[in-house]
Amino acid sequence: IQYFNWFAKAIQGDFGISLRTRGPVWGEIRERIPVSLRFSAITTFLVVLVGLPLGVLCAVKQYTIADIAINFGARIFASVPAFLLGIVFMLFFAVQLGWLPTFGFSTPRHWVLPLMTQVIPISANFIRNTRSSMLDCIRQDYVRTARSKGAKESQVIFKDTLRNALLPIITLIGGMFGFLISGSIVVENVFAIPGIGSKVIESINSKDMPVVMICTMLLSSIFMLMNLLIDLCYTLIDPRIKSTLIKSKKKIAKIETNEGGAA
Repeated sequence: IQYFNWFAKAIQGDFGISLRTRGPVWGEIRERIPVSLRFSAITTFLVVLVGLPLGVLCAVKQYTIADIAINFGARIFASVPAFLLGIVFMLFFAVQLGWLPTFGFSTPRHWVLPLMTQVIPISANFIRNTRSSMLDCIRQDYVRTARSKGAKESQVIFKDTLRNALLPIITLIGGMFGFLISGSIVVENVFAIPGIGSKVIESINSKDMPVVMICTMLLSSIFMLMNLLIDLCYTLIDPRIKSTLIKSKKKIAKIETNEGGAA
């Protein structure tokens, strides 16, 4: 009953009072949302920028030196925990070399270490998934048919293969963005980034449940929104899905018309 009372107030914009600061909960996290969204958006962009070309390259050059080297590096970095990678980068680039600041997120120089910590291991997994998706499509009959008709290799790879391989990749990108919003808790704490993740840890330590609940609801809503956007992107990329939806709508409209005529 207590949860439903809280939820009824939350959908009206009343998220309660913080037990620690005695201020409105929304005021506690309002300024942190843009920081986490910006951090996650930049990370996602860089992961796609790095991981997509390398994944395609590994698939096209399968079993070559480039494929083996990139896969070997990807396996290593994918197995390294983000907090350990962040501490190593901090000790090397900030403490020993003094090139970059250790904490904060106020200037582009402050972004470098947190972004490296997030982008490198996630890119490693993205490369492997892109490679696997591309290889599945390269082995299909329509790719062999396109090559037998004399199509250029670049057209076969980027138009026929990559477009069909994008469906699982888009699913991965959408899930990755949602994960970054909620899963950057460790990185935000290591580098003292004033985002939602660090606020969740701070609220849990101080047992500030109203703040924890609104953060949980917010993160869940972002996941749901990303899943909706992924479904919309499917219809833009794969014409078969769009045609299936159109046929379903026509079928439903026909059934409703028949029921109306019978009545």
